[in-house]
Amino acid sequence: MIRPIVVLGLLTSVAPGVLAQPKIVGVVNAASSQAGLPYGGALATAYVAGLSGLKPGTYTAPQSQALPYLLGGVGVLVNGRFAPVLAVAIPSDASANVQVNFQVPSERNAAIPGSSTFVGSALSVTSTISSADMIGLPAEPSWGGFFSDANGYAAALHASDSSPVTVQNPARPGETIIAYADDFFITWPPPPIGIAVPGGVQFQILSESQRYLYLQEYPKPTACGFPENPLTCTNSVTSTPALQISFKGLAAGKVGVEEIDFVVPANQQAGTRALFFNSGSCPDGSGLPGTCGAQRAGSSPYVLLPVGGSPVTAGLVESFALR
Repeated sequence: MIRPIVVLGLLTSVAPGVLAQPKIVGVVNAASSQAGLPYGGALATAYVAGLSGLKPGTYTAPQSQALPYLLGGVGVLVNGRFAPVLAVAIPSDASANVQVNFQVPSERNAAIPGSSTFVGSALSVTSTISSADMIGLPAEPSWGGFFSDANGYAAALHASDSSPVTVQNPARPGETIIAYADDFFITWPPPPIGIAVPGGVQFQILSESQRYLYLQEYPKPTACGFPENPLTCTNSVTSTPALQISFKGLAAGKVGVEEIDFVVPANQQAGTRALFFNSGSCPDGSGLPGTCGAQRAGSSPYVLLPVGGSPVTAGLVESFALR
């Protein structure tokens, strides 16, 4: 059997006479920072050591154009294919890591994700005049993740007016919230690469296991851990039913970003809540092994969502931008 591999390379434009020996020291999900290379179409972040001869600064791709393949003198290759680059941060300290945010090209999916032929990834780093040793990554990426701010609060909007959900303007019982995520789903057709998702196009979600969205009290230290796993602690979330999801798929107008619209329960108590997906549980939270098609139990990394105790009212509107 032919075993496809994924090769991630780093290509840099290096000043003459400067010897750069780049090495990828980490590749993670751009939202959750979980280790591993996401599926094609999703967003990733690479941390690279040993790049020299580059001008320090933070470089961000223009919002109104297709993403470039070279930004700040840095480019990323996956299986020989250039990856669209969203942003590059080159520190003034030459010993610090360069951060590259990019969209994973479709060439990462050398086989059908989830199939027996979808194998581990071999990653290499090269510059115009030097190369580094390969590093290995698991075949399947870790859980996807929700985008959040520096304090761990979800990058989420009120569906009613597109204002951001904040502590000052929390989610309210009964309203629909829009959350943004990375690499939870595999779609057909595949996500557009390097350009924003067009509106009005139907992207079907493929190969989705039993997976349910929860809002759980935070923090809630118990013997079940956190987030609680319904399969290992069978009565852990029976009082916390799964959320009603009104839409899940690719976010129109954004590059590589997923959108999940859900309804805050009408009886939801106020407070800071943990928002996460749980796989392998039943919608009512019972999640007993062998029931409801339970499989591959586990929980995604959680983000925080502030919930108020009254119906929606006008609140503080802050600027919010996510590409």
